[in-house]
Amino acid sequence: MTANFEHYKVFYYVAKYKNFTRAANALVTSQPSVTYCMQNLESMLGCKLFIRSRKGVTLTAEGELLYSFVAPACKQLMQGEEKLRELMGEQHDHINLGATQMSMRSYLVEKLKIFQEQYPQVKLNIFNYNTEQTLSELKAGKIDLAIITTPIDNEQRLKVVDVKPFKSILVGGDKYQEYGERKMFLSEVVKLPLITMCSTSTTFGFLQEFYRSCGLTMQPAIEVATMDLIIPVIRKNLGIGFVPEEFAIPFLERKEIMEIKLHEQIPERKICIVSDENRPLSTAARELQNMLECQK
Repeated sequence: MTANFEHYKVFYYVAKYKNFTRAANALVTSQPSVTYCMQNLESMLGCKLFIRSRKGVTLTAEGELLYSFVAPACKQLMQGEEKLRELMGEQHDHINLGATQMSMRSYLVEKLKIFQEQYPQVKLNIFNYNTEQTLSELKAGKIDLAIITTPIDNEQRLKVVDVKPFKSILVGGDKYQEYGERKMFLSEVVKLPLITMCSTSTTFGFLQEFYRSCGLTMQPAIEVATMDLIIPVIRKNLGIGFVPEEFAIPFLERKEIMEIKLHEQIPERKICIVSDENRPLSTAARELQNMLECQK
């Protein structure tokens, strides 16, 4: 007969509490069962593990050596069991989401409304980052799901599901009226002051690559921290800028800004759901993931 995990689990509790009775209480069993189990373990290992006294037990040198290996293993296994119970339970669950501003406004908020109606007991923690920061938080295990916009560097461990395409348009204020009267080449407007997101954003890199593909160099006049700031700056006639068409439509309809149509085709972008396949999701997070990925 060889020792199994149950032997080592009992050994761990006896060594931890230095008392057979307290170990039995923690294991919800009887003290004679604990004693019998430890006698069997000592017999199988061929050495004494405990020195018994009226006050309890102390570990022998052999027991100390064994405990140094058993304790970390037992703690890891018990933590794993606890984490699994958390993952399988929905009642007191929570989900940490990371989202870019565009994906939040254009996609996520409406989907979360549907999810919350079905799972009112689940707490949602939503963090607003740019794409790079969101992916970094996902890989660090700080968020469960990332809802971001392309382009992204897709690593093998990441599952990426495209859920909504969107396109960007070039707009300007009434100061640039003449540029909205006919289709322009990008080279014709490159001299105008350009308003963009900051240089660390995915949007900045996307536009920089678009300019490069047209044989031009993008040189912004103003950089802003969020997409919401671009249109107000454009309305003040401080420059022109690229914005998601969905964001621009209300302002275009009120004629507060105008579209500057280009001959060049601006590449389509996508909102996508990203998860780390190396990390298991809770039941609630998996339900949300499925809902976001299926309801395109």
